[in-house]
Amino acid sequence: MPHYPVDSPDGQSTVTKLALNENTQKHVDDWSQYVRGGFPTLPVAVESADGHIITDVDGKKYIDFIGQFAVMNFGYSNPKIAKAVADQVYKMPLSGTYHISLLYTEFAKRVTKKFGFDSVVTMLSGSEAVESAVKTARKWAYLRKGIPQDQAHVLTVDQCYHGLTLSTMPMATVCAKHFGQHLPNVGPYAPTSGKLIPFGDIQALAECFEQDGDKLAAFIVEPVQGWAGTIVPPPGYLKVVQKLCRKHNVLLVCDEIQAGYGRTGKDLSFQQEPELEPDMVTMGKAVTGGYYPMSVIMGKSNVMDLIQKSEILSTFAASPIACAAALASLDVLEEEKLAERSERLGEVLRKTIKALNPPYVKELRGPALFQSLVLDLSIPGLTPRRVSALAMH
Repeated sequence: MPHYPVDSPDGQSTVTKLALNENTQKHVDDWSQYVRGGFPTLPVAVESADGHIITDVDGKKYIDFIGQFAVMNFGYSNPKIAKAVADQVYKMPLSGTYHISLLYTEFAKRVTKKFGFDSVVTMLSGSEAVESAVKTARKWAYLRKGIPQDQAHVLTVDQCYHGLTLSTMPMATVCAKHFGQHLPNVGPYAPTSGKLIPFGDIQALAECFEQDGDKLAAFIVEPVQGWAGTIVPPPGYLKVVQKLCRKHNVLLVCDEIQAGYGRTGKDLSFQQEPELEPDMVTMGKAVTGGYYPMSVIMGKSNVMDLIQKSEILSTFAASPIACAAALASLDVLEEEKLAERSERLGEVLRKTIKALNPPYVKELRGPALFQSLVLDLSIPGLTPRRVSALAMH
């Protein structure tokens, strides 16, 4: 039986015992015994979902406010996306790697024209997309910028999250230990000074570019940081970043994986800054509405045309099922005006929470429906996980 410390009305710490139903407890026990790795879970065994409602094995319903980390930005069981996927499963689930996939061509043409890029390359996961963006940026640095082989750096910022592979984990401030050597020359530390580059700090970034611009292949940034807690940079930050990148001939790569479609009040979060034109954009999760794994790099021709056949690929990337889902997701995004809806409902959410004035909350942070409740962690025993667990129960 799980025990969750909570605060009693008199301010003293107490322990509340929250019993699980027998059915749920069985699944929790099996999960604990047979599953390793993955995300930290709460003791809830889900069985079905519809719209924004998840139902567990005991019939209990939950409102999903997080959309599976931006995977289900169109809701569960969206009828248009579901039908497109189901029809394609029967028609042709996988196109041979020696064939041209009609749906892949259609998706590539549509998504690049929509967002102002020249071409795409696809993989399965967000981590793969970021890793492939690093590969592409390094190739560009060696062939176009003239950085000596193996000396190109890819710069990120403090509190970023781009994945957990040996290539993407070191892009964060702190790496998991005991996995051996990670990919070198990537991360949020200036190559020469070793100074940490805070997100939103133009001065620190400018100093790094002035000192190390000749070593930098790319600057990879989330226009709104997701994992760190929906942190928005100061107005104009990304525009100044773009100027620095162009001045020092450094690629600007925007990571849209955790934001996904529409969640920030724009179709993609980099559009919050007018006139921003990244060299590459990585996408995942929401691209297919959560119906099939696919990740995408969109980019400008001066970078993307360096990618040759057999350099970035995956057997299941851009499968007909994934592309059918991706095309239907674009239909829903546009036809239902989801970005505008997100902006409107985000304001409703802000006003509602402000009126409720919940205890222990320091602020509500983030754009549109990409928001976080920031808790006052100075309260003894108060942690986000405990609040989540109590809310689940």
